[in-house]
Amino acid sequence: MDNTIYLDNAATTRPFEGAESIIKRHLENEWNNPSALYTAAVEQERRLKKDKETIMSAVRAENVIITSCGTESNNTVIFNGARRTGKPRHYITSAYEHACVYECFRELEQRGEKVTFVRPGPDGKISPADVAREVREDTALVSIMHVNNETGAVNDIDGIARAVKKVNPGTLFHSDGVQGFIKVPFDMKKSAVDYYTASAHKVHALKGTGALFLSLKSPLKPYILGGGQENGMRSGTENTLGISVFAGAVGDYLSNYDLYTSMIVKARQSFLESILDIPDTVVISPSDGAPHILSVSFPGVRGEVLLHSLSTRGIEISVGSACSSKKRKNRVHDALGLSGELAEGIVRISFSHFNTAEETAEAGGIIREEVLKLRRFRRL
Repeated sequence: MDNTIYLDNAATTRPFEGAESIIKRHLENEWNNPSALYTAAVEQERRLKKDKETIMSAVRAENVIITSCGTESNNTVIFNGARRTGKPRHYITSAYEHACVYECFRELEQRGEKVTFVRPGPDGKISPADVAREVREDTALVSIMHVNNETGAVNDIDGIARAVKKVNPGTLFHSDGVQGFIKVPFDMKKSAVDYYTASAHKVHALKGTGALFLSLKSPLKPYILGGGQENGMRSGTENTLGISVFAGAVGDYLSNYDLYTSMIVKARQSFLESILDIPDTVVISPSDGAPHILSVSFPGVRGEVLLHSLSTRGIEISVGSACSSKKRKNRVHDALGLSGELAEGIVRISFSHFNTAEETAEAGGIIREEVLKLRRFRRL
């Protein structure tokens, strides 16, 4: 293990400690196709069912479709909404959704559908009243993320879903839960949310596995046809290894939820204490946001420049969503109404229970040194 301090856990996470044993077990004994009929395959099918039950238990979902990632899960829901009828419909989403949601709705606009993009309020959250105000008779689907991937702002998705359905009971509600899954409590059984999505590699499992949770009454049409896997909703041989590691990570997190959450909170607080005396530091994240995401601006220093200078010193952070890191203009910062200089200086630090308070304090000290050094070259 090197001396790198990894603080980009919103982009991806280190696999949990039990992942290696699951992978070894899979390679030796659990590689069978669960659709086959011989004994070992039937046992694999039982294990697959149990693993899916574990994954569903995290949000008390009635049903789950295992996908390849959060992007696929979100696309599946959104474009299914567009297939419900042949005539143009109306959709609502937020102006600061992740690209895998936002770009779907932009595509629907190109196809002639009507889309309303709701902006967050001064607190960085999407207001249930603001969303409900836009609901129409022909509104087919509303999609509002659970936790913003750049600021950590937590939206009241159940409150938004109930406000939407009060105006139009026939409107379906979807939430991108990729950053909220497990880390922010959510009970799907008690909520009015129809679809909720997650990604395994954000919760210490492997890349290449995602989940689409849905209630039994929520309509969904298959778009990958074939052997009828996933109850006919997503054909193709199941990624049994990815699903097993996903279930293992979920089980580990649920068993240690209070401990892991307290470790993340301590790591975040230690980091904050180490940087708040840097002149002109501005914390963008709301105080009641998700504990694992912290958005901070150091005006006078470009976030991207700071990122690269920190990388040479073994500190790994980001300037926002990994999926949008190649784009110069940040749509989320625009939606939040941030000034140019404030937006230019933003970096995102994201934590996991693998981070210690000592190393985040060390990282904060190094950031302080680099910010003060880089500000000597600021434009006047």
